[in-house]
Amino acid sequence: MKTYFKSVLRSVKSNVARFISIIVIMLLGIAFVAGLGTVSPTFKDSFSDQMNKDRFADITIKCKLTSGFSPEAVAQIENSPRVEEISTLSAVDLKEGATRTRLYVYDDLKTQVNKLSIQGRLPENANEVLVERESNTIGRYALNEKITLFGMPIEYTVVGIVSNPQIFDLDGEPFINSATQEADGELNKIVYMDRAHSIMDFFPTTDLQLRLKGLGTRAYFSDNYLNQVDEAVETLKALLGEEDYAFLTVEENKSYALLDSYCDKVAVITLIFPVFFIAVAALVVMTTVTRMAEEDRSILGCLKSLGVGDGKILFKYLLLTSICCFISSLVGMLGGLVLPNVIYPAFATLFFLPPMSPNFYPLSGVLALLFMTAAVLLVTVAVCRSSLKEKPAELLTAKAPKAGKTILLERVTFLWKRLSFKYKSSIRNVFRYKKHLIMTILSVAGSTALVFAGLALLNVSDAMAEKGGSYAKMTGSISMIAAVVIVFALLLCVFVIYNLTNLNVGERKREIATLSVLGYHGEETMGYIYREIMMMAAVGAVIGIGLGMALIYYVLECLEFGSLWDAKWYAYVLSFVLVILFVALTDLLLARKILNIDMTASLKSND
Repeated sequence: MKTYFKSVLRSVKSNVARFISIIVIMLLGIAFVAGLGTVSPTFKDSFSDQMNKDRFADITIKCKLTSGFSPEAVAQIENSPRVEEISTLSAVDLKEGATRTRLYVYDDLKTQVNKLSIQGRLPENANEVLVERESNTIGRYALNEKITLFGMPIEYTVVGIVSNPQIFDLDGEPFINSATQEADGELNKIVYMDRAHSIMDFFPTTDLQLRLKGLGTRAYFSDNYLNQVDEAVETLKALLGEEDYAFLTVEENKSYALLDSYCDKVAVITLIFPVFFIAVAALVVMTTVTRMAEEDRSILGCLKSLGVGDGKILFKYLLLTSICCFISSLVGMLGGLVLPNVIYPAFATLFFLPPMSPNFYPLSGVLALLFMTAAVLLVTVAVCRSSLKEKPAELLTAKAPKAGKTILLERVTFLWKRLSFKYKSSIRNVFRYKKHLIMTILSVAGSTALVFAGLALLNVSDAMAEKGGSYAKMTGSISMIAAVVIVFALLLCVFVIYNLTNLNVGERKREIATLSVLGYHGEETMGYIYREIMMMAAVGAVIGIGLGMALIYYVLECLEFGSLWDAKWYAYVLSFVLVILFVALTDLLLARKILNIDMTASLKSND
């Protein structure tokens, strides 16, 4: 047992760099997934919390009759067992030249349904009004400013600026043409009056805003809430009839519908990119664990010779990888808390943002953790079981290095003859270590695909901003998410290349030591290794751009936002250049390790 625990500690000590690499790569994946995965629900929770605070109306009933609601109809609704509270008002849209104005005449501006937040004070006489706050479509008004309405020769004093909880979209509300009852542009002005202090008290009651009983704290974006409201609508329709009334729920509110739509589009991005990110991270982690287990062949042989059971030997490696998974999950989840705070302010170009909800949704991060942990543990079991099938004597004998083979390029004689020896040897080595070739190309390709997709998404956002339209305002938030994708992809690239190069150097210590004995200088030795890595990275980057095109095409199709053709030419070039640059910088970090290889120890034979 003492020997067993010594071997565990020795494995930790000799593989510290690899354990750190596994932890960092996994935590990057988990932080990325956990952070992006919580963006959409965080937005919905933040607005839902504010809507509860403002006592947002569950149902708005609009009367289609010019006479408005009769007192009997209002009483019927008010006395309904489904209704908790009601607010009554008149709403009329009228044009003043080029200005589109909506007038609200409230029976009580202190209503507890859709509570109006007022900067200033309530009207106290017929010449005082409130106006809606400034937005993209509504002009700015100052307290005590004088305004006129509908061409009437009366001046009104603005005594308060209103924040209507039903209008949190910066593009405001549509103007409804009274003749056609259809939207006709955007409102430029919204004015609020108190019926008790207004000469406009002749307007009939056109709107009833209702709060329902028994719903408690509303989760306004949940299916459960929406279903309960729909049931109440059917009850009210049976009470009043449908012909003369329109029953509107939160889903018919423009601001709500726009937010819900944008959150769904953000959810598409936060679902597709993390899946790709996790796949790359898991691939690299599996390579590291595989190499670590293969290097411990002699230790496995010793333990088997000492009578240690296969289960106990296997448990050692499962324990080590589980510790890595635990640390990465803890730090990754905490890191994921930061991303919503970075992305949330970007939506200020679209909405009046309430305070951000403190809620955190770990489900996506937990799923990422489970996926990567399962992959790591399964590979650990598979590699160890493969080694444990061998006899102790076989495990104590080092595997012979792979023999070089004639490669296809050598058959292209006119080209092969023109290559110098150093390039010939590098190309042979690239194809000699096929597993390393495949893993490097796939890992670099995955990182490049994510970088390209992020850059292309930035280009698409810029193109949509120039074209205008319904999604033009969304570009700020999309650009922020794209920037996050690029940063995480480049960080992943750094650790992927560092990890794979470190493994490559560890595998080839004898080879590097031999080169030093033969008189290679430090720069030449580093070039011997780095040429191979750059060749593989270049191939991976080219493949990655193709993968990135497919990825961004799929994302944009799901978003119904822009086109792959909006990606600029420099997105293709820059994604390749950035990845190759980061590969080169990462390789330089390992220069010291190559130069400090002990020739004597590395050339000792254990055969």
